[in-house]
Amino acid sequence: MVDKDVPKAVFRTQHCHYKYWVIPFGLCNTSLTFQATMNVVLNPFLRKFVVVFFDDILIYNESLAYHLHHLECVFNSLSQAQYYLKLSKCLFGQRQLDYLGHVVSDEGVQPNPSKVQANR
Repeated sequence: MVDKDVPKAVFRTQHCHYKYWVIPFGLCNTSLTFQATMNVVLNPFLRKFVVVFFDDILIYNESLAYHLHHLECVFNSLSQAQYYLKLSKCLFGQRQLDYLGHVVSDEGVQPNPSKVQANR
């Protein structure tokens, strides 16, 4: 990506802004729009039991009972905002998920230990 175009590829998450250094082919502002919209629609749940990043919504819980309740909360919020899920792209009831250098589990979101290295 040309240096002068980097600011054009900035996207916002709940806590800060990020920018691409490489062009994400196939996307045309979709990830930026989705991220901003989901930050609004799912705001009450973010970092409590939901993480939204690019075009993924991750829901994590400490028990199946909480998971079912939180799925219902997220589904209701998405439905009220007139967003719908494609079932073929969904995974439910996963005990642990490796995602973009992080591990999402019943313990929350943590860096993947295999990706973290101490410099000595």
